[in-house]
Amino acid sequence: MKHLLLSLSLVFGSLVALAQPEDHPHHERHYADVGPFETDELKIEIIKPHSQVNFSQFSAKIHNKTNDYILIKKHEITFSSDEMGYGDKHPAESVWFIEPGGDITRSFKVEGGVGCKVAVIDIKMDGFSRAPAEGNPVETVEFKLKPERNSLMIGPFAVTLKKWRFNQKEVSADFMLRYRGDAVGMARESRIKIRTESGTVLDNTEAKDQDFIMPPMKTRSVNVVRKFEDGQVGKGESIYIVWENALSEAEGTPLNVPGFTLKYDPEKTKRENK
Repeated sequence: MKHLLLSLSLVFGSLVALAQPEDHPHHERHYADVGPFETDELKIEIIKPHSQVNFSQFSAKIHNKTNDYILIKKHEITFSSDEMGYGDKHPAESVWFIEPGGDITRSFKVEGGVGCKVAVIDIKMDGFSRAPAEGNPVETVEFKLKPERNSLMIGPFAVTLKKWRFNQKEVSADFMLRYRGDAVGMARESRIKIRTESGTVLDNTEAKDQDFIMPPMKTRSVNVVRKFEDGQVGKGESIYIVWENALSEAEGTPLNVPGFTLKYDPEKTKRENK
């Protein structure tokens, strides 16, 4: 009897999986495939566009064809429909970037009410911009150790000293940067220098020689490490962290990315709901 009940439950479960009703909350309405499209700067492939009762979404594989950075403000993408009070919808606020010659795959999703399973959705691809791989250095100041305060603004960068150790043998300092601009912030550890009171300028010896990229309001930690030779730093002397040319900003130029239309595909919808 137990075996019979188990078999019946498995059959019933299979039938439900094979024939999910349209009024089921997880039933998906799928849209016809959208072919890959290109601009001079981008190649975009649209993946699995679909809606459920309370959201619509698609994924996109985006290739950067340029030698610059591509910035994507996801929340400026628009989903539009005249059906069921859908109106205009935008994804949650977020900013992504693509490195020169790089690729990303991301999901674009909007939510709202119970009227998202519409037949036609127009997608407007705003929010894309191109920023030079080499930014413009920001005007900088020096950070004194021992510090009088642990944070300061350097151009559009908020710089906070998280922890530090300094004596006549070495210095080690960990900073947190937050980019507060609206373009692309860049930081390069290898360009951070250490200046002694005598005027000697020393390299940051354990730094990474690469740009750290920060979209608006993103953070990044950077480290300054240097061992001193005997006599390089006198007892009681201060040293200064020199940020000149280590922080830069690249302004983005808006890109014209074509939109597309998602159209309900009944046969695809049947297949995907099995």
